[in-house]
Amino acid sequence: MAKLILCVFGLLLGLWACSNDAELPAQYHVGLLAQPANVVTAVEDGAITVTWEMTSEANVTGFVISFTDLSGVRETRSLEDATARMYEETGLDLSEGAVYLIEVWAVDENQFFGPHSTVDSLAVL
Repeated sequence: MAKLILCVFGLLLGLWACSNDAELPAQYHVGLLAQPANVVTAVEDGAITVTWEMTSEANVTGFVISFTDLSGVRETRSLEDATARMYEETGLDLSEGAVYLIEVWAVDENQFFGPHSTVDSLAVL
């Protein structure tokens, strides 16, 4: 009987400790990584150029640049440089009429993401 009680207690403790609560404490997200601002995109010489500004490099180890086409397909690129403020992409369709929604966000050493930038849109003319 004692073993059964211990097993039940251990199971309940395990369920409590391994919950599916994916939400991190609010204070973890507040101010940990700055949000990229003033994202500007352009097409030039067969490449998409994305530039942005950061108010702080604290805790930043790199960036993710996201390109979403009008069908909803998202492609992301990783840039492992905390001081980078520009990215050049040559691997996407740049035919006339192509449209992309572009976002940038910072990444820390644990691969946690900061807040996404405001979306910038790019239409290839």
